[in-house]
Amino acid sequence: MSASISNPACATPEQCIYSTVSHISGNSEAPRSEKSGQSSHPYRLAAVCLGLLCALLLAATLVLGVLYLRGPKYVSQECSEMDRELEELRANYSRSIEVERQKNNMAFIAMLEERYSYLDQYCPLISKKRACKPCPQGWEQFCSKCYYFSTERKSWIDSHSDCLKRGADLVIIESEEEQVFISNHTRDYNWIGLSDMETEGTWLWVDNTLLHKGFWGSREPDNHNVTENKTHDKGEDADCVVMVPDENRWNDARCFSKCKFVCETDALVLNNLS
Repeated sequence: MSASISNPACATPEQCIYSTVSHISGNSEAPRSEKSGQSSHPYRLAAVCLGLLCALLLAATLVLGVLYLRGPKYVSQECSEMDRELEELRANYSRSIEVERQKNNMAFIAMLEERYSYLDQYCPLISKKRACKPCPQGWEQFCSKCYYFSTERKSWIDSHSDCLKRGADLVIIESEEEQVFISNHTRDYNWIGLSDMETEGTWLWVDNTLLHKGFWGSREPDNHNVTENKTHDKGEDADCVVMVPDENRWNDARCFSKCKFVCETDALVLNNLS
């Protein structure tokens, strides 16, 4: 016995069949629609990325356009700024050089103060600043040397000590020009830095160097003392040397005789001072 299919909504069997088919078709469209939505998602993402890229390109184009339009003025401003910085660097360098030079000068003067007690003779204070000269006050310069011509008379030993206290020593004559210079500045008997006190007949300068060329007077050295009245006294050996006035020559004399003397020292080099 077969069961009969009854559907109140269907008036005829054909309508029921159509209704069933339509119901099946409607159910099959729903998954297809969901799948279609999922497949379109990557395309939307790509479109968004392309839009952002276009926006960035547009922004970059605008920036480049602005830079291009203001380019000459911008470059000019940059050059002016670089010029100012260069001038500042030059000014700073000049100031640094000046400061360094002053430091060197101060260090040089400090060295003189430490080594020489007679700094005021070379670099006297003038308006609270030291003004340095090649030779101490009251000295005479010849080439690279300074000379002090005494006004008082002392023995050779005391004259030697006096020169040492002045930062100098009795003069060492090394050339004919120097001999003439000293002779032109002396009008009296003056001790020079030559003697044979250590070994008779071996003439040594005060720096212990051997005499090579002398400017002896006639028949000198004769081991006789010469007084101011130009008489020869016999007695103690004449082991020290004096410059004879107005004759441009030397004589040996007794070392305890009282004579004027000539001191000598190096002239101060002022290349690093101003």
